[in-house]
Amino acid sequence: MVENDPNYHNVRSHLSVAADAEKIDMDELDKENVQALRSFGIKPKQVELLFVTHLPTDSLVKVIGWQSEDSTRSFSNYLAQTSKNHRYWYKKKRSKGQHLVHAVYQSPNGPQVGLVFSSPNALNEADINQFLNRDVRFSRELFPDLTAVDCVPENQIGWGIDIPAELVRNEHTLLKIYRVGDQEEQLILYTLRNPGEFYYTAFSVCKDATYKVVYSDLQHGEIWSTQMHTDDIIEQDRLLMEEMGYQ
Repeated sequence: MVENDPNYHNVRSHLSVAADAEKIDMDELDKENVQALRSFGIKPKQVELLFVTHLPTDSLVKVIGWQSEDSTRSFSNYLAQTSKNHRYWYKKKRSKGQHLVHAVYQSPNGPQVGLVFSSPNALNEADINQFLNRDVRFSRELFPDLTAVDCVPENQIGWGIDIPAELVRNEHTLLKIYRVGDQEEQLILYTLRNPGEFYYTAFSVCKDATYKVVYSDLQHGEIWSTQMHTDDIIEQDRLLMEEMGYQ
């Protein structure tokens, strides 16, 4: 997850979920969450717990995400559902006072991915199916880039960023650009970088502002960063063009 991005992303399964999700570990699961998973035969210690969130249309409906490389689980007693984007298995039930739905996907990159919905009230299946069809996606491009460049093209400049070649990791990494204000830094763009990807990249930013770029691992551990005002970016480009013989 990336701060200020409303989506949850997972590199391994190529999963994106449009939800304000929180990463969760086994020891953070409450009793109801554990019961909801176990009611569908999912043992929390045998899967990777991804996140917990709420259905956007009903804050009482919890959504727990999990994934597993073990593809031997059978969902033959589930209903097969097909949307324009996905095929998934679907089952609803009641257990210990909870109304439950379980949706299971076979991701294009291997792992099985499941979403368990639970509520003390009757579930609105139309809302759940809308969430599954609109807000859950598997993309071979992994992360969509986030961009919030809020100025017209005439007020934008290109910023060429050279990550030190010796620091480029042979693993998935993140490149994040923040607009630096007096009180805070606002994330305006991020992109997922593939293992060993070329160290140079370029993005558009707005004039008359200060920006900070951070190259990090997927846990947001900083590898490298730099900060520049756009006046300095323009001057840097001018000097480079001059060196190359352009006036």
